[in-house]
Amino acid sequence: MNFEGWGSQRWAIHLTQLLNAANPPDRYRFNIAAFAKEISASLFPGDPIAEVRSVDLEDCEGALLPSDSGKRWGIYVNKKGSPRRRRFTAAHELGHYLVHRQKYPDGLRCDEAAVDGRNGVEIEREANDFASTLLMPLDDFRRRIPAKSEADFDQLSECATHYDVSLVAAILRWLRYTERRAMIVVSRDGYINWAWSSETALKTRRYFKTSGAPVEVPARSLVGQSIFTEEAREGVKHPDGVWFDEPTKEMTLRAERYDLNYTLLQFADTVSMFRHDEPRELDTYDRFLGVRK
Repeated sequence: MNFEGWGSQRWAIHLTQLLNAANPPDRYRFNIAAFAKEISASLFPGDPIAEVRSVDLEDCEGALLPSDSGKRWGIYVNKKGSPRRRRFTAAHELGHYLVHRQKYPDGLRCDEAAVDGRNGVEIEREANDFASTLLMPLDDFRRRIPAKSEADFDQLSECATHYDVSLVAAILRWLRYTERRAMIVVSRDGYINWAWSSETALKTRRYFKTSGAPVEVPARSLVGQSIFTEEAREGVKHPDGVWFDEPTKEMTLRAERYDLNYTLLQFADTVSMFRHDEPRELDTYDRFLGVRK
């Protein structure tokens, strides 16, 4: 089979079909390291992936690096990450191997925003799309949370467990297909680290820019008041003016391991009161400007 010109989605769909046909007992929790080595050795015996290891990485979350001979490749993931985080990172680097290794013979190093596909770099978005599609097939995910349905932390955590990925990976996967107006805000010490909006939320200009001056979380929000109760996790409806100039449902939890706060914001379906006639390219550009590691 000639794989020349295959993009990230075609690779992901092809490998998903192979997994579906094999239907292993751990279909959605398969060993990504063994899978990467087996697939690469079978399809590209001249330059396969020889090892997948967790190592100390000071400057990145994951890396795809060639051997000294250039005839073998290694995938390396930051051992400080959780097992689920490392699994997704390894899949991201497998995407780089399949799609980008010939253009980048010296290899690639990816920080957290790159692995999540948040930094606006095309090859990183492609590798993220590959990893998301391979580990969280869209047809299965949409059966669990339909595109028109509201989601909460319990549902998204169940998806994260089912696919053996981090909660953030599952949330971003949902936000990229949902038809709901929703967004995630990740914060620490009263300031927003980064945020990501669904397409429908973005079109109504529901996003935060964090690339410039630090952005504080709203003082009257749950996260702004450091309220991390069960009620906060399940969601509280705020009136206009707390987050945006419209009622907003906020769900917030504390991730002690990472010293981070995760906040899900969801808005009403009705968007007729908003202007969204600005050029679409500006919205996308603005969102990428708003992403910060």
